[in-house]
Amino acid sequence: MPTDPGPFDCMPQLLAAARVAPVVRIPYLGEHAWVVCDPELVRIALTHPQLAKDVTLVPDWMRKPGLMLGSQPDPAYARTMIMSDGEHHARIRRLHAAVLSPRNTEKWGAAVSVKVDGFLDELEQSTSGESAEVDVVTAYTHRIPLAFIAEMLGLPLAAQQLLRGITDVILYSSDYPARTEAVGALYGAVEGWVRDPAALHDGVITGLLASSDGPDAAVTEGEVIVWTLAMIITGYETTGSLISASLYEALRRPAAERPRSDDDITAWVEETLRVHPPFPHPTWRFATADIDLGGYLIPRGTPVQVNIAAANRKPGEGADCFAADRRGEGHLSFGLGMHYCIGASLARLEVQIALRGFLRRFPRARLSTGAAVEWESEWMIRRMSVLPAVLA
Repeated sequence: MPTDPGPFDCMPQLLAAARVAPVVRIPYLGEHAWVVCDPELVRIALTHPQLAKDVTLVPDWMRKPGLMLGSQPDPAYARTMIMSDGEHHARIRRLHAAVLSPRNTEKWGAAVSVKVDGFLDELEQSTSGESAEVDVVTAYTHRIPLAFIAEMLGLPLAAQQLLRGITDVILYSSDYPARTEAVGALYGAVEGWVRDPAALHDGVITGLLASSDGPDAAVTEGEVIVWTLAMIITGYETTGSLISASLYEALRRPAAERPRSDDDITAWVEETLRVHPPFPHPTWRFATADIDLGGYLIPRGTPVQVNIAAANRKPGEGADCFAADRRGEGHLSFGLGMHYCIGASLARLEVQIALRGFLRRFPRARLSTGAAVEWESEWMIRRMSVLPAVLA
């Protein structure tokens, strides 16, 4: 199985692992880790009380420079919501829940629509009414969540380009010294915004900081930093990946087979989540005791991954085919249990708005025959890096 980032699609290897065994032991960073592939065992692993996510359980050999687990300027910054458990996790999760409440999600949806319309206007103007080939990833799909999250957080305009460059290096570069530098730059940027917010616009960060003053503060400055880091990494890259994949599946089909109604769009996005999970592996879990998982003994202290990509494709159900009218258990792309993705509703809404807007504006768009779709992957994340399309 692939464990280093690069310009390749990790999906075939992840699906092949599931054909080897329900639980697979693999080499990783000179040691070994376990990957759970069987759909039922994945569900058990996602909610297993002895498979913890607390970053303090990470073994020393996994704290490699260039990885998010080994490059933080302050070890406390590693304890994000997705890498913590217990009361700390609950406290950070409450911050996210307040921001991502149903009322706020509706408000954010209106902001996403404005961004989508603006980028579609630019695309339309650039083609001047004639057929033109564009890379939809660069021109559209990854611009939407980045612009939205910057506005939501209250970041200055220059931050968008900074974040795009930094996150690309952190997530996809195979140059580990460069990744170490990029991780430091990301933490430094967020620290600067939180500790000297004069350059920020009114947004979530300034709102949280207003509640961090005084002895009865609802949140600490350090928690605002950790919260902001989590929002940037999970809220930008994964949503952009989903928008790209949903459009890819639409543009490779005739117009008559593409989603039209709101219900069609909703189903299309859910099937995209099943077939193209942006996190084919979620973040690490660590065995806090010897665990028997489906007859496989996972020793205490061992790192464990769950293979969401394989679990989403239950054998015998035509699972490798994209079918928006599919009925069944759905997918695990947002996780399960206490670590279920708290931004799932907002992510779905962003993808639905972006997909609907593009197909309505460019109903005759199609994949380009002159250039290939390209993927890139890292151990836990996957995205389409190039999506060439002809806008008619």
